[in-house]
Amino acid sequence: ADIHQYAVYYCAIALGAERNKDLKVIFQNIRELRMDVAYPLMLELYDDYQHEKLALEDFSQALRLMESYVFRRAVCSIPTNSMNKTFAGLSKSFNKNRYLESIKAAFMLLPSYRRFPGDEEFIREIQTRDLYNFRSRSYWLRRLENHKHKEPISVEGYTIEHILPQCDNNPEKVPVPWRVTLGDEWLRIWETRRHTLGNLTLTGYNSEYSNRSFSEKRDMDGGFKYSHLRLNDGLAALDNWSENAILARAEKMALLASDVWPGAKLPNDILIKYQPHAESNTVYRF
Repeated sequence: ADIHQYAVYYCAIALGAERNKDLKVIFQNIRELRMDVAYPLMLELYDDYQHEKLALEDFSQALRLMESYVFRRAVCSIPTNSMNKTFAGLSKSFNKNRYLESIKAAFMLLPSYRRFPGDEEFIREIQTRDLYNFRSRSYWLRRLENHKHKEPISVEGYTIEHILPQCDNNPEKVPVPWRVTLGDEWLRIWETRRHTLGNLTLTGYNSEYSNRSFSEKRDMDGGFKYSHLRLNDGLAALDNWSENAILARAEKMALLASDVWPGAKLPNDILIKYQPHAESNTVYRF
């Protein structure tokens, strides 16, 4: 009977059989991020949710924290070899009378290489990370585009666009517009910024954009000026696409990302209650 019940939970999490609309979206995100390593903990939480030990809203927040934990660590290039043991043993420290609070505390108290990256580390790293070659890039673009959107779009009909061209098919001496805009440092900027957060967006006009200049991409039919995608907000107001423009957009999007993938946060006076006693194995005390 237990195996049958947990098989039902697994189908909801991993196979799209969840009936609750909000949970269904969260499980879709988890599947796209390929979080199989966290399934044992999710099954335990799902069972407590079904038996009304964990409220729906708290269950949803817990799942989002797990998603954030995996994504933030990937962005910050923290090795994944510890996550199996982390998720397998995390519930041992839960106080199920204060369920969500204790989950947050458990994440916040993870040490060193098992850590939950904080906002400062995450915001810094996501601005410089190669996100074009990052796993599941349609996942993070969709999450950024649809965050808190009551009319979410499907990104499957769009392709990723490098505002600064992805490929340089021109001989080095040819003064193409985007190189002229970047100046003498064009090669350094192109090599270090082209695959980063500030230079990436979504479009349905990728082939039309090709390697055109920024002003052409902005003003042409279907250009950034006429885009209804929120990822392209602000591009119409720019005169050119410089390194400063890339960095400014990256900073703005990184702050949004810290809200899309929130960290685990508790006041210090609450967190200290979950720190283990030196003289015992008790993890929490109230």
